[in-house]
Amino acid sequence: MEDILETIEKQQYVSPAELLEFFWNMFVADAFLGNFDRHNGNWGFLYNDETKEAEIAPVYDCGSCLLPQADEKTMDAVLANENELHARVYQFPTSAIKVNGRKINYFDFLVKADNEYCNEALGRIFPRIDLEKVANFIESVPSITDKQRQFYKRYITARYELILCPAFEAIKERGLKLAGSHSDIMR
Repeated sequence: MEDILETIEKQQYVSPAELLEFFWNMFVADAFLGNFDRHNGNWGFLYNDETKEAEIAPVYDCGSCLLPQADEKTMDAVLANENELHARVYQFPTSAIKVNGRKINYFDFLVKADNEYCNEALGRIFPRIDLEKVANFIESVPSITDKQRQFYKRYITARYELILCPAFEAIKERGLKLAGSHSDIMR
């Protein structure tokens, strides 16, 4: 985490405040999707050589979201057993980002609500999540099986209900600030 925050502060391509907001928005989205591989090499800038201008790149490299190595056996276990589902929500995947040498557990980090920038990002992102639209999107993907559709919808709903909802409520209950900038920089 320290390296990422230092990189955000020291880079000179875009406003550090704008990039910090983008980073925390992406962190919340990664918590929702169970991304275990977002690190300093998985986000960046688009640079125009002609105008010498840079902008934040859209989110990319999300191949480590939604338990990509879940086979039929894993999907069956998660769909049939609440303990298997909870293990994949509360215990793993963790973030690739480390604090004090340990990978961040999304649930613990978000519910603890100690990072004001993360809290603000949750306040920006959480109200925009529409599980019905997510489910409709999953249903529309032509190249996945019915079991995968069922699995993805269950997994996403569980991460929303068991991680994001309690974190959002914890912030509200503690009277902490929920939203910072109103810019819409998630692309």
